[in-house]
Amino acid sequence: MSGKGESFFAGVVLGATVGAVTALLLAPDKGKRTRKKLNRKVRELNESIEDLYSRSLDSVNELSDNVEDNINQLARKGKQAVGKK
Repeated sequence: MSGKGESFFAGVVLGATVGAVTALLLAPDKGKRTRKKLNRKVRELNESIEDLYSRSLDSVNELSDNVEDNINQLARKGKQAVGKK
């Protein structure tokens, strides 16, 4: 996923979570029930963040592998070009 896509997804997750937490805190409900709901929302946010981190790490690793492959190809081509002279 591109950097803009990851940022957008992170913004959506954060915005949805902030909205849900705000709604829970402002809704008339018993304290114990509100804390349970809030705890559940925090766990969901944590899972979303872990998923985003994992996918971002995968993207970075893939990009790193591609860069390494390209550098190795350029090095081989450079050695071949030098050897032909």
